[in-house]
Amino acid sequence: MNRITSGRFAAATGTLVIALTLGGCAAIGDLLGGGPDRDADTGEFTESGDVDVFDLQVGDCLNLGETGELSSAAVVPCSEPHTEEIFHEFQMEDGDWPGEDAVEQAADEGCYAAFEAFVGTAYEDSTLDYVFLSPLEDGWNDPNVEDRLVQCVIYEPTDDGPKELTGSLEGAAR
Repeated sequence: MNRITSGRFAAATGTLVIALTLGGCAAIGDLLGGGPDRDADTGEFTESGDVDVFDLQVGDCLNLGETGELSSAAVVPCSEPHTEEIFHEFQMEDGDWPGEDAVEQAADEGCYAAFEAFVGTAYEDSTLDYVFLSPLEDGWNDPNVEDRLVQCVIYEPTDDGPKELTGSLEGAAR
């Protein structure tokens, strides 16, 4: 299981939490014929559709939508309107479950550290924000999953939720 949690300045920007229920999702996706295709050379999605959250990777553009539990995410080619983009990912160290607070702190620190290199502007000077997809205890301890992956998701906040974007935010310098 994973969770998307808001980044460094959650109190100022509001909190976006999406708990993702992941158990057995890949097997279900395989039975249903999979999701949208990726370009063999670039790895980018060539069509919109839902994918298992374990199939998300850096560079994917998303429309996360409402908060709540989900086992898949709506992906789109980055050339089409979307609200979020995965800009960085990293694995947490193996070991016993460190606790929710420690996972969130490590995820926040890892995403924050990668933000400026991706955007071209320091987080504090940017109009952009991030959330992160991070492991939950059930996925961490499940021997079939052993989820340690943190994925950093960038977006542009507005009073009405994430702004609709076209293209990547890489090098946006805003």
